[in-house]
Amino acid sequence: MKLGFRDFYYLDADYVDNLLGYIEGYIEEEVSALEREETTVQGKAKAMGFGEAGRDSKSGKEFTRRGKITPEIKFKRVIDYLIANDLDQRDAFDNDLWEILIQEDEIIEVRGSLHFTQIYDLVKEAKYIGNVGSGLGVIDQQEVETVTFMLDKLKEIQEKNGIPIRVNTRDAIYSFIAYLNEKHLMKDQVDIVGNDFKMLCKVERLIPKGEKMELFDLKEIERKFSNREQRRKNKVTPLPKEFNESVEGPSAVVLPIAIYR
Repeated sequence: MKLGFRDFYYLDADYVDNLLGYIEGYIEEEVSALEREETTVQGKAKAMGFGEAGRDSKSGKEFTRRGKITPEIKFKRVIDYLIANDLDQRDAFDNDLWEILIQEDEIIEVRGSLHFTQIYDLVKEAKYIGNVGSGLGVIDQQEVETVTFMLDKLKEIQEKNGIPIRVNTRDAIYSFIAYLNEKHLMKDQVDIVGNDFKMLCKVERLIPKGEKMELFDLKEIERKFSNREQRRKNKVTPLPKEFNESVEGPSAVVLPIAIYR
């Protein structure tokens, strides 16, 4: 049996509220329903000239059920409306489909594999190895501190600019770039990696075929990874090459609304 249940990994409840308000003209926060509970009592009554006749009577009480409308329920109302109005749901594209469907301000549901950046994977692995290795005396404590420092700076960048992710569709040609707001994560970041996710999103801009877009602002990162004295002496430590990660078109930068399975 198909329930249409969605397991959310990311859900921008504020944006869902705005969409639902636009669609329905108001935002409902609570729901109430009046219910009646009845009890049937069977008995006998004398009918004039005909002996006894059966008679049932009913008694009951009314009560009201109240509940909060959660962001997940609001999202279902939004996507049901979008699907009823021909929402495009795609897991692959060709050149013609891409040019027709992927336009700025278009809302679309894409399905594919989800990936974080190379630097996120590097720091995550290095921190784990560093913690294990330093405990065994295999890795120098200075290296562990360097990795921890990188992780802290990466977290600062993500909190300000969003967590960059890439969704690759089944055709392995087209991709979607999104920056997640950490406060809208429904699960830990380490749990949001895999081969089959759906993302409802709004297209913000296109990256044409052959063009590249850097996922990070390198100048901002250099400022965070070095202090003023280092910059004055022009002795800034080179950034790990993983920070130079870029994506090449055809691709689209999107505003993520929800990620789910």
